[in-house]
Amino acid sequence: MSGLPPQVPWRRFVRVLRKLGYTPQKGKAGSARSFFNPRRSPSLVSFRDPHPGQNMRQRMLHEYFRKLLLTPDEFMQLLEDC
Repeated sequence: MSGLPPQVPWRRFVRVLRKLGYTPQKGKAGSARSFFNPRRSPSLVSFRDPHPGQNMRQRMLHEYFRKLLLTPDEFMQLLEDC
């Protein structure tokens, strides 16, 4: 794999989403968080806050890469400055 770390903090993942142009949407109570970018496909994506703790594990990251249509290498490039 492309040097993907075993865990990524949720806050860094959100920074990557912002780099991609996504903005957080107001949501209801619960752990689901939605992000919107009208210029990207998919334009609306939802993710769950990691529990327990605030770190996302590789399995969850891979699932979210598929949602965002990103490769692990693309994600790692975006993650560099976050």
